Amino acid sequence: MFGRNLTAVLSLFPVLLLGASVRAADDAPVSLVLAEQGTLPIILTVPHGGRQRIPGVEERDVRAKAGGRSKIWGGYVKSVDADTDILARRIAAEITRITGKSPYLVMAKFSRKYIDANRPPEMAFDDPAARPYYDYYHSSVRRFIDEIRGKYQAGLLIDVHGQSMNPAVVMRGTRNGGSVAQLLKRAGFPAVTGPDGIFGQLEANGFKVFPGNDVPTRGTFENAGLNGGYTVAIYGSDKADGIDSVQMEFGSKYRQHSALDQSGENAGRAIAHFYRAYLREARR
Repeated sequence: MFGRNLTAVLSLFPVLLLGASVRAADDAPVSLVLAEQGTLPIILTVPHGGRQRIPGVEERDVRAKAGGRSKIWGGYVKSVDADTDILARRIAAEITRITGKSPYLVMAKFSRKYIDANRPPEMAFDDPAARPYYDYYHSSVRRFIDEIRGKYQAGLLIDVHGQSMNPAVVMRGTRNGGSVAQLLKRAGFPAVTGPDGIFGQLEANGFKVFPGNDVPTRGTFENAGLNGGYTVAIYGSDKADGIDSVQMEFGSKYRQHSALDQSGENAGRAIAHFYRAYLREARR
């Protein structure tokens, strides 16, 4: 009897192994994308702070794509926005400390060498095996946006990046106002650059911002810097299913290890102030 039972168990072993491998494959995107539920109408997205390799996925070959589409969406880039993952965590913690509520957070743990989550899929990866990770990142963003749109009168997505072109500034990206169309309709550009506005508050909390908050907001006023990429373009409030979205490009000065805690606290304080001024009592 024992022999027959053992044979039956052993015959199931390949099936059990197959089931385990399928579950592992299904869980793989979840393990490399952090998607945290929030209790505020604020989403922090971090596409380029990841550090981990993706098992079984080939790195992107950006050298072969130097021409053609290289200028679209900022081109083909593999470099990481160093420590933006840590910075976003610090920002979220400070917002929670001040408000008692937490922002949503979607953060790529995978390295940009494998996937650029701030590009359309045809530019984001080379290896088709990367697609589930890319899709899970963006489906998490979409799910949180839909939830905020269903529960709140207004919301804000903040796409957290790092740049070294001008180390001592935070570059503003609203696609020249397009990605914050509903905020501008509701409250005007003071909600962006005024004393209680999101970038006005960044300046009040010690950051130098570019373009300056005193620069007239006409035409292509942001185009001299990084004026907003794929994420704010597809999820911004100029889209029927979007929310107000801004890109924050933190200069390397603010991402030095010795500065990360202070930068996170200052940015979190600015965002919490903006929330109280323009989101908490918002009316559509």
